Amino acid sequence: MDRQDLINFYNDTNYRGTSLSIRGIPPRPSEWNVPLFIKKIYPENIDLLKNSLTNKSIEIQLDQEDINYFKALMLHESLFNFYKGYYNYLCALKLYDGGLQHWIDITAYYSKLYMANSIIALTGNSRYVVNGSNKNFVEDIYKLVNPKGYNRNIEINGKFVEEHAKYGIEINIDPSSNLGVLNIITNLGSGGSHGYIWNKYSEIDTTEFNITRMTYDYPQHLSNERNLENYSFDGYKQLDFNLGMENFKDYFERDYIKDQAHLIYTSETAIILGVIGELYNLYESLGVKNLPIEKEKLIFMCEYSLGNTKQSIKLVDLIKSGFPKENKYIDEYYWYESY
Repeated sequence: MDRQDLINFYNDTNYRGTSLSIRGIPPRPSEWNVPLFIKKIYPENIDLLKNSLTNKSIEIQLDQEDINYFKALMLHESLFNFYKGYYNYLCALKLYDGGLQHWIDITAYYSKLYMANSIIALTGNSRYVVNGSNKNFVEDIYKLVNPKGYNRNIEINGKFVEEHAKYGIEINIDPSSNLGVLNIITNLGSGGSHGYIWNKYSEIDTTEFNITRMTYDYPQHLSNERNLENYSFDGYKQLDFNLGMENFKDYFERDYIKDQAHLIYTSETAIILGVIGELYNLYESLGVKNLPIEKEKLIFMCEYSLGNTKQSIKLVDLIKSGFPKENKYIDEYYWYESY
């Protein structure tokens, strides 16, 4: 799958017209997702789901009408994660003023995670864990794919206990062949949501559609580093409260972090901003009308979050110029790193 495959796949997608929103306009993220879609169609497709059950897994080949719907949905989810990634990038920049190294690292990690998830969705893949407490949970579907688990969650009085129940939904679409499958499964695999995202990301060769890889190592190491920083005694290196007051002051200071507060490409965020720009330009090339990827929204978020700062002025200029790969701000970063 290359860049042209994605352009051909999404070209002329009816983004605004293909919607589950009861308001008749492009929905909010909580309104438009696959679990909601499954719950909505289940009453009219009970036999289809039952007949598609094999080894406690429901597998449904998507027809062209389904594909057209999911194209719009995948774009929606990709954009949602793109904006989350961009928002966290802005948060990371904001933290440079305080020299807050730990939270810069963590926030930059989440920005990378959301950008990875944005790419995964754009390439036609997504997974959803539907818990029993979720408003889109369908008890009969859980009973189909996990009959043993269902029976274990029946109390003596015959009442079904939803809180321990869950199943998974996966969408896998190949934009190059325009074919796809929907799976409803019991086995959600291991590694949690972060593990799933990095495993999926590692399967994608982003360079084929001109998106820089965020890491050339197995990307799970990013999550491992986040866990080390956040949850172990090796984390929060800025804090050593057992030092005497004078030594504590010297140890807590992170002037080399504060020195980067005028940059938009930094040691932690350079790769993120690069991918943000590349994804923005890929969205622009898809030929989808009314796609909500306006420069004005990115500029407003930047100016509101960063204020009238050097970072804000530089980033706004970069956005207005369309995120060119070669620009004076990345040259500034390279100069800083070599100084």
